[in-house]
Amino acid sequence: MSSYGSCGGVAPRSVHRERSHWTKELETEHTTDEVKRLRACINDLVSILALPAIWSGHEPSQIGRTLLDALVGMLRVDFAYLRVVDSLDGTPIEMVQVAQFRRNLQVRPDELGRLLSPCFTGQPPTSSFLIPNPVGEGNVSIAHRCLGLQNEMGILIAGSARTDFPTETERLLLDVAANQAVIGLQEARRSIEQKRIAQELDHRVAERTRELHEREARIRRLVEANVIGISMWNLNGPILEANEEFLRMIQYTREDLVSGHMRWTDMTPPEWRDRSELAIAEMKATGMVQPYETEFFRKDGTRAPVLVGSALFEEGGNEGVSFIMDIAERKRAEDERERLRQALADLAHISRVTTMGELTASLAHEIKQPIAAAVINAKTCFRWLSRDDPDLPEAREAAARIIKDVLRASDIISRIGSLFKKGAAQRELLDVNEIIHEMIVLLRNEASRYSISIRSELADDLPKAMADRVQLQQVFMNLMLNGIEAMKDAAGELTIKSGQTEDGQLRISITDTGVGIPSEKVGQIFDAFFTTKTQGTGMGLAITRSILEAHGGRVWATANSSRGATFHFILPTGGKAAPVSVGT
Repeated sequence: MSSYGSCGGVAPRSVHRERSHWTKELETEHTTDEVKRLRACINDLVSILALPAIWSGHEPSQIGRTLLDALVGMLRVDFAYLRVVDSLDGTPIEMVQVAQFRRNLQVRPDELGRLLSPCFTGQPPTSSFLIPNPVGEGNVSIAHRCLGLQNEMGILIAGSARTDFPTETERLLLDVAANQAVIGLQEARRSIEQKRIAQELDHRVAERTRELHEREARIRRLVEANVIGISMWNLNGPILEANEEFLRMIQYTREDLVSGHMRWTDMTPPEWRDRSELAIAEMKATGMVQPYETEFFRKDGTRAPVLVGSALFEEGGNEGVSFIMDIAERKRAEDERERLRQALADLAHISRVTTMGELTASLAHEIKQPIAAAVINAKTCFRWLSRDDPDLPEAREAAARIIKDVLRASDIISRIGSLFKKGAAQRELLDVNEIIHEMIVLLRNEASRYSISIRSELADDLPKAMADRVQLQQVFMNLMLNGIEAMKDAAGELTIKSGQTEDGQLRISITDTGVGIPSEKVGQIFDAFFTTKTQGTGMGLAITRSILEAHGGRVWATANSSRGATFHFILPTGGKAAPVSVGT
């Protein structure tokens, strides 16, 4: 029996050859497919790895579009979505690309982003998951990759209707694409930041340049306006530049300046050089020196008084600028004011001496009274001592009265003498009420000659005034005599009041019941040489106003409702007065 027909027999050799050939064909076909897929994968990887070179200098939006186009072309996906966070303000940029066969669909990136929100909110799943297909029917499998460690740069998402998506190769391509996207976006961010910094720097440079041009223009206008003298110099002496005003002050020309022979050290008089050395030391320490007065020699040898303020161009430098003000006119004005002040002081002294000469009879009578009383008391004392039994207590009391009368006479003589005195004004704290009492004593007899009574209403505890005693005495004497003159023909009463204003200043009023002041003359009576008296000089009230204004006060006059006029004046208390400008 043949062995070929049995079930357990051995198969013919030709059958074995057939099976072996079929197996080899399958293996060859499988190997060819693997090679093709491997080559395609390598080509895709090379393409993805080359993307950063293409992206150089591009914006994030351009990078995103290029990446999505490449992925949709490489992977068999329905769409690819990219969400990039803007590096400047954190605003997300969303982009989507769909497969070629779905290009007729209009897909909005923001709407797709809302559907894909589970991928970038909370903790997205690590593997693919299904969602309703946003670009077609059915469901799509989603694969995502974070851009950055904590999605800080964005997220990359791909979706496909294939059930096997993503394959290992597609996962690899997505990983590499995500890494390359991070590299490209980081480079783009650096480029954007560099551009921003460069633009900001350019803006700052442009702004600073504009400011410098404006400042230079202002300085140029100041220099060319010649409102003030300006010179630029070296600390060693040379004057490097100057405007026309400075050259005018010192009588030099532009040619003198260009010649290089102008030196501030040569123009400074010897007695001012120590002050210049102090100014240089101050500039070296602080970079500038506060304005100070000095003098410069003019070209003709005369001197120009100036006010100078200077500054170095840079700390530790050797060059700087000075602003020079010509104060020659001011000096002349000050000299003129000093001559006027001295003339007014002499006039005030002459006025006092003249007035005291007119009051000689009244003053002599005022002095005779205490002297006569002293003689009477001396005789009384002698009589008490000449008795057989001397009455010492009575004699002692009479002697005390002698001393009092002599001191009273001496005090009157001293007060009269001070009014004749001519010397520098001396301020001191004075009791105004005391000055009023003194002047009442001196002028009481003059008032009595015309049947004029003097009454005082003086406030208690008045603050003292910082004033010159003699000048204040002259104020009271001028105003009180003015009132007495107004009442010579009709007798009357002179009232002197003292008090305080609401702001604490001293207020004095002297009221007479005389002929009064015509209303049209009230504003003129304090003018020099203006008088309503036939024998008046018109200087008494003008001197009074000058004295009070020099003490920081003021004076005015008002007409009374019935008869006469009232003169008012205010004086600051304590040390509030201005410097004295009217001498004695």
